[in-house]
Parts: sequence; C-alpha cells; structure tokens
Amino acid sequence: MFFPIIYWIVMPLFFASLVVRWLKKHSPLIVPPEVAALFAERPIEPKWFRAARRDRGGLLRWLGDFEKQPEAVDAAYAAKESAVAAGEKAAFLVFNAKAELLEQVDS
Repeated sequence: MFFPIIYWIVMPLFFASLVVRWLKKHSPLIVPPEVAALFAERPIEPKWFRAARRDRGGLLRWLGDFEKQPEAVDAAYAAKESAVAAGEKAAFLVFNAKAELLEQVDS
C-alpha cells in the first residue's frame, strides 16, 4: 500500500530536491554591473540585507542595510508607498550580502 506512494511521489521529490541543491551550488552568480558598483561603493556586513531603489533610468540608489530580511522588505515597501504617493515609477529591491536578489517590488 505505501510502497507505490514512496516509489512514485516521495523518491522523485527527493531526487528533484538534490538536483536543485546541486544546481544552486554549482551555477555561477552573475551580478549586474550597477549592483556590483553599489556593493563596491558601500560594503555590507556578512549576513546583512540591503534595500535599494532602481529608478526608471536604471539608476540604483541605496535605501539602507538591515540585520534582518523582514526589516529590509519593510523598508522597500515603505519606499514603494512613498513613490506611489508621489506618482513615480521605480523598482525596490532587497539583496543579501552576496548581492543575490531576494525580493523585488515595483511601483
């Protein structure tokens, strides 16, 4: 009874998770030049998170560095609300210390 469930559902999911883990470990991280410039201009502590704003012209501006991810996300959403109130178009980004994009919010 339980063997088909294990064989057809659990085992494929287990092997798929191993493949995803391997891909994440061995795929290269390509950081856009404007993000690399922001991280070179303002170094960040390990295990911290950064909120940034990308304007319509592609200019990336620093919003702040935060110790916890929810704080950075809250800062991005607060900046989004102020941009919507002003009628501006921008994208609000949250990065980790490795410059990986974790969340993006558009206005």
